[in-house]
Amino acid sequence: MKKVLIACVTLILLIGIVGCGKNTSTSGEASKNDKEIKVITTAGGYPFNATNPKTNKIEGFIIDIVNEVAKRSDVKTQISTGEWNSLIPSLQSGKADVIADAMYITNERKKQINFTEPVFGFGEGLIVPEGDKKTKSLKDLKGKVIGVQMGTSFKDMLEKENKDLNIKVKTYQTLSDLLKDIQTNRIDAALADAPTFSYFKAKNPNMKYRIVEGYVPSLTGEVGIGVSKDRPELVKKFNKAIQEMKADGTLKDIYKKWGVDWDFN
Repeated sequence: MKKVLIACVTLILLIGIVGCGKNTSTSGEASKNDKEIKVITTAGGYPFNATNPKTNKIEGFIIDIVNEVAKRSDVKTQISTGEWNSLIPSLQSGKADVIADAMYITNERKKQINFTEPVFGFGEGLIVPEGDKKTKSLKDLKGKVIGVQMGTSFKDMLEKENKDLNIKVKTYQTLSDLLKDIQTNRIDAALADAPTFSYFKAKNPNMKYRIVEGYVPSLTGEVGIGVSKDRPELVKKFNKAIQEMKADGTLKDIYKKWGVDWDFN
């Protein structure tokens, strides 16, 4: 059973950090140098990827994984940020070579870009305002408004699998805006990556939302490093590095550093 164990960070960091990814340009072209790759990420939030407000450097366990994979593949990384919806188009247009984010490997996405073998796995989490003590599943939210981040698989899941519940889906550009609305009762519930909800709640127990314990994810998936179709040689090199990192314990060490875990065996 694949499971996620999450550490912590503050809501203040969330709001400040998520905003950082929003204003950074993704202009430029993918590297033509075999010794350098351009990596794009949303820097959307800990523990996956975020901009450290003190150092202004992008960090997180997905970033650490990509940097280590690149190092073992004898290439340097140049990291920039962009909106979630710009990630795949950036690879297709040649603005970047690699995506480092919490992006599920799906058949539809594999038509547009290549993926390495999985480096992490997780499912969605459900949160409600702290005053809601009754909601246990999506069935308890019939006719209500659920917030999701724009461009995520969770939005598609709600629209396709829960039409009988008459759920109204409200989309958000950033997770920080979504969390603001759940805490001020502007929406009835929210879906996002389970690791992220637990991560922030653990750091700041006073955040005014409740994680629905016992919620069974409808959409679980595995995350891989996204690679441009124009750089097929990177997939082979990266997969070799990932296998080495699994075997020698490096991948587990990165998980431990960021307070997450995944059983990849």
